[in-house]
Amino acid sequence: MNTDIVNELLDDDAFDPKKLFNQDEYNTLLIKREGFSKSQNSSADLLEGLLKQNITRSESEIIFSKLKEVNAGKLMIDAINSAQRIDEKVLITTACWESGIDFTNDFLFFTQLSCHENFNLSLEALTVLENIEGTIDEQTLAKALTIAQSKKYALQTLNKELIKIIKDRGI
Repeated sequence: MNTDIVNELLDDDAFDPKKLFNQDEYNTLLIKREGFSKSQNSSADLLEGLLKQNITRSESEIIFSKLKEVNAGKLMIDAINSAQRIDEKVLITTACWESGIDFTNDFLFFTQLSCHENFNLSLEALTVLENIEGTIDEQTLAKALTIAQSKKYALQTLNKELIKIIKDRGI
């Protein structure tokens, strides 16, 4: 082993563990990859790439396109659920509608998410709901309306918009 490497590892000033936990410098999203196929691992890499600080719009567009190509919707939902930080949840939720993936079967998930007390997360979840093109059955719409009307902490303006989106779909 190279002695320079060993010396660097032993140097107390060379490694600052506080930097590893600096949320401004590093994302904290951990996607559980156990049992993932090569394709699923690639999708997880793409999703984690969206969280990089200096990502350009054109790089994001490429990632959105690839996520749609492999239909990474379930992975994105799992990532939203496992994200610890709100800003990560917001970015992934934004990617849901920007990717153009069909989240028709996840209408209730995004209804619930749109009732979040964080304005940005709520707004992005509403945008996903607005972009769903599939048909939502009446039972699901009724459940969504109950969720929207029962959330006391939901932001008033966004909550009214959520109820409008649900009612406009036929309830």
